[in-house]
Amino acid sequence: MLKIACYARKSIYSDKSDSTNVQYKFAEEYCKSHYEDYILIRYEDEGYTGANTNRPDYNRLMANVKDQQINVVICYKIDRISRNVSDFSNFFSILTDNYVEFVSIKEQIDTSTPLGRAMMYICSVFAQMERETIAERIKDNMLELAKSGKWAGGKAPIGYKLEKVIIGNKTHTILTENPEEIPYLNMIVDTFLNGNYTIGGLETYFRKTDVKTLGGNYLSTTQLYKVLKNPYYAPADKSTLNYFKNIGCTIGCDESKFNGEYGIIVYGRTSGGRKKKHTLNTPDKWIISVGMHRPLLTSDKWIAIQSKFGNNIINKTRKYKIGILKGVLRCKCGYTMRTQHKIDKTYNKTYDNYFCQNRNRRGIEYCDCHFVPIAQLDQAVLNILNSIALDKSIIDSYIYQDTVCYVRSSVDITKDITKLETKIKNVTAALESSGSSTAAKYIIKEIEKLDKELTGLKYELMESENNERKHNKILDEKEDKYKTVCYITENLESLEYDELNDLMKAILKECIWDGETLKIKL
Repeated sequence: MLKIACYARKSIYSDKSDSTNVQYKFAEEYCKSHYEDYILIRYEDEGYTGANTNRPDYNRLMANVKDQQINVVICYKIDRISRNVSDFSNFFSILTDNYVEFVSIKEQIDTSTPLGRAMMYICSVFAQMERETIAERIKDNMLELAKSGKWAGGKAPIGYKLEKVIIGNKTHTILTENPEEIPYLNMIVDTFLNGNYTIGGLETYFRKTDVKTLGGNYLSTTQLYKVLKNPYYAPADKSTLNYFKNIGCTIGCDESKFNGEYGIIVYGRTSGGRKKKHTLNTPDKWIISVGMHRPLLTSDKWIAIQSKFGNNIINKTRKYKIGILKGVLRCKCGYTMRTQHKIDKTYNKTYDNYFCQNRNRRGIEYCDCHFVPIAQLDQAVLNILNSIALDKSIIDSYIYQDTVCYVRSSVDITKDITKLETKIKNVTAALESSGSSTAAKYIIKEIEKLDKELTGLKYELMESENNERKHNKILDEKEDKYKTVCYITENLESLEYDELNDLMKAILKECIWDGETLKIKL
């Protein structure tokens, strides 16, 4: 019995292709005309772009292909799989490695021939070209908006609001002052400049003094960073012009416009959006222009803020290699616990502790977990690993297992399928001998009923085989984990700190301190 996967995708915000249901119906019709004994499994991603493969059902399909649960992958068009040549090449390579056939209905591609494989890659190239052309067009439009000083999109920064204006018979969006929010902005800026705070220190100070966002929540370091680093508050004058030129930005308009009357506007400062996380680009990718909004800060004040950020750069080089659970241990509140090396010069003592950064930053009302000696928790986890090494059966108590749906064995289900197929064969033979008798319609009804039962059994068989593979995989992983545990316990004295810490990160899927007990899962 062939296991055929139908993959359908539609990007709801820009794609004009057929719906996933229509794509699936095409696959059903194709299978009926090309295959006999098969089961069709549906995979679909609604609202996901073809620019990348970060899609839930696509990833599920690839996992099932690698587990050899699929014999054929069918899609309506190649660009439903990907619009990126590299991603599609990787997709087809995985299929080839696992002896899985690929069918594209629209392009009528047969991957069993060299010409078919060549045509497939050509179609993939055109799909990528189409995507990149659309992306370039959008980028050019956004760039023109930024260069002309108009708002290129997104939420207005604190102190501003968005306003629609008509310029040249077209409606555009610009920033205008929001008088109600400007005092709040000035408070944040002045506190940062006058209080000699780091970003983390400013967050702590605002929590202690009950200063919140305009929406009523506590300010985070991320929110404070966005406000204080925002270039839109600065005036477009000679000082800011020189500042941006010195850090490597591209100036996107005539420099004579930098007369201080309007504020700075930037294009290309961040990347991402929709399905991707926003990230800050390097200054060489920024395009600086003069906006159509009034600045809310002086250039001296804004540059002073940026200079202070430069002085607050933290050296992240590890000074003290302590805590083999560093980066693994979590507090009961969900936050990662950090390490602290403290020297008491009065009594000439040192203290090495794990502590919850949530409590440290936000206070005891958010987490009541106290400092705990590093040696206590490190030894606790080593004791557990030693126990497992001495008695292998103990590992079952610490294995992290996904929920497994238990079904009948594949052997039993296969027997039922064989019996049912024999029954269908016999009933079909009875239909042939009945001719045009009145009993024919009842026999046909019985065949349809048996066929539905057969389909159900085939699905059950697929689930059973999948479950058996998972079970075997769990056994293999358990054996690998036991070997790692034994390696750690046998070589503990000779392992370097970084190596031991990496081994802990690799073997511990869960490590939680609840204030009294250390709970681990491998």
